[in-house]
Amino acid sequence: MSISQDEAQALADAVAAWRTQEYIYIPFCTLYVYYMVTTIAEEVSIIVPQKWTRAKSLYMVIRYSVLAHIALQLCKDYRTYLSITPPNCKAIWVISEAARWIAALVCDVTLGLCLGALLQAKIPHLIVITALSSALPFIAAVLEVGGSIQFPAEPTSDLDNELGYPCYWVSSQQLSEETMTYAGRTIRSYLNLATTTPILGIATLIVRYKGTGSRLLQVIRRDGGVHYLSLLAIRLVNAIVHAPASTSFAVPDGHPLFLLANRSNDIIIPILAQRLLINMRNIDYMGSEPVASKLLFAPPTPGSEDSNIRSGQFDSNSSEMNPEGRGSPPQDTRDARREILPGGGAIDTA
Repeated sequence: MSISQDEAQALADAVAAWRTQEYIYIPFCTLYVYYMVTTIAEEVSIIVPQKWTRAKSLYMVIRYSVLAHIALQLCKDYRTYLSITPPNCKAIWVISEAARWIAALVCDVTLGLCLGALLQAKIPHLIVITALSSALPFIAAVLEVGGSIQFPAEPTSDLDNELGYPCYWVSSQQLSEETMTYAGRTIRSYLNLATTTPILGIATLIVRYKGTGSRLLQVIRRDGGVHYLSLLAIRLVNAIVHAPASTSFAVPDGHPLFLLANRSNDIIIPILAQRLLINMRNIDYMGSEPVASKLLFAPPTPGSEDSNIRSGQFDSNSSEMNPEGRGSPPQDTRDARREILPGGGAIDTA
């Protein structure tokens, strides 16, 4: 079957866009898998031994929801040459979107709770901070997951079959016209940016910097500054790409800048959220422990590893408390000093 020159050009543009998306998405997926593999020892030694506190639950949900989303998306949206029926493709799409948004929402709730803990906020203020962090992302999650459910399952096209894609592809135009996915998307981008106002993040950095006397870069790295600034940058890019004045982009969702911001939100933010939860266990609150910290962490058992970490006896990234091994008391306090006599006996000199 012959096609016109315009149709051939449109097809070439579509294939080029798919390739660009793959070249951007696959390195991010690889980065997250690499992060998972290199932090297994940390997870086993620090997170797994803990009781099931809220912090541990948040950590586990973030960590494995992102992994589930990556696995499902690779099965559905990449050239795997698998044979998947349209209903199964739709089920994979819905579950993948749900996993992605669960991780994103938990990251936002985590950031709100951690900022509330660092600011030593009372319960009313903590509720406001957490709501500002997660209210609009929750609305976006409902719309996007609902849109994936709303869109009917379709058979794959001949082109998809030839290229090895196992499932049908849904364009932004189809989602906009046939589902509720993009309802109020532009205004939501602006509001999302507004609720991520740097005032709260700057206030947290000032309080922590003055209160602890630590270096500014250390406070930014340890106390959620990198997480907050990254989230602010991602939402700023989304607001710019979807602004009415930016309609020069033929397909905003296919623009490399948007793809980078979108994938950073899916991969980088969860990594930073996990690091924030790890670091929060060793935070000096400069006084009484705030409500948010009590919500996240159960009181540690005296003498336990978690108690040692949170009391500052050793850093969570260190494997030693003393030269004799992790967690073991010094030799001179564990055993009495003994002297060996020439006849083979021993005398206690403690």
